[in-house]
Amino acid sequence: MHRISLIIMLILITSCGSNRIKPTPQQKQKLHVEVISYKIQDSDSFNVNILLRIPIKTLVFKKQKDHFNANISYTFNISERETKAVVNRLTKNKSISVSYYEDTREKERYYQIESQIILPVGEYELLTIIQDIDSHRMFKNTTKVDIEDAPMISQLKAYHEKDNQRHYIRKVVKEDVDTVWFKFQMDDFEIIGETIPFTYRVLRDSTIIDSSTVSIIGNKQNMYDIPIMISPDWENEITIFIGNKGQFSSMKLNIEGKAGTKIWSDNHKEIIGIMAYLVPYSEYKTFSKLEENELIEYVTEYWKSKDPTVNTKKNELLEEINNRISYANAHFSVIGSGWRSDMGKIYIIYG
Repeated sequence: MHRISLIIMLILITSCGSNRIKPTPQQKQKLHVEVISYKIQDSDSFNVNILLRIPIKTLVFKKQKDHFNANISYTFNISERETKAVVNRLTKNKSISVSYYEDTREKERYYQIESQIILPVGEYELLTIIQDIDSHRMFKNTTKVDIEDAPMISQLKAYHEKDNQRHYIRKVVKEDVDTVWFKFQMDDFEIIGETIPFTYRVLRDSTIIDSSTVSIIGNKQNMYDIPIMISPDWENEITIFIGNKGQFSSMKLNIEGKAGTKIWSDNHKEIIGIMAYLVPYSEYKTFSKLEENELIEYVTEYWKSKDPTVNTKKNELLEEINNRISYANAHFSVIGSGWRSDMGKIYIIYG
């Protein structure tokens, strides 16, 4: 079977099948739990920030007069990893409202819960439990939490502001987001009350595409937020570095193109090499000898003709290919690019 046809078939089967499957408590649910610890000044303890993101489509919503409503109970249970002794437990109820039924079925829509728990240095296990009160379904997630002496600069946490609310970004920056904020802690007692010059760099394919210095007044908690404007020219995977005095923390993000989904590269060899995995040799011969500009135009039109949703900017099939290439480069790179490896090739073709 034609490789492209196989990929299209797999995507269609997955999307159609997801509407029929009813999750049970035994099934793994994609609860996203992120944990970052921040040093509490003048203390041996840490402020542990827990960010929980719940897929909206896993919940049962009931029709109200002018909206749809779901009710959940969530529990954060933290225990010592070795002794299993519970050291902290938090349980609360939440009511979630959306305006339209379509919002309840949107695949990439999440409800986020942020909570803080104070812990000393140690090795812990975080058990997160979500119960849908109306359907009585229960979803669980277990996360290892290691609280240790903090590095000079913490992990970066990305978010954007919309409708006076903070929306955290896990990986993808949507096309309508023009500014991303980065929250972090810089542990340096000598800079309280003084101006701190934080440097940020934005890299794409190991090339710096933006850099600047932002001055912020030091504070007792050493917690800072820095905004970075998203250029309309930025697309696909970028890496953000933020730091001071040679100490940097980094974060990878995937930028959705504002002009629609583009092919994975403008490099002639990368385009040819990956297309060789995906199309029959008879088709490969027709474009393999084209000049760079002609090649990009040809391959762009090729994928445009395979777009399963021609009336939208997003080409879901091409995005799937782009995601597979990014994953291969991130996980199968040894000496050269990950897509060139045998494992990378297999992953790009079959997922």
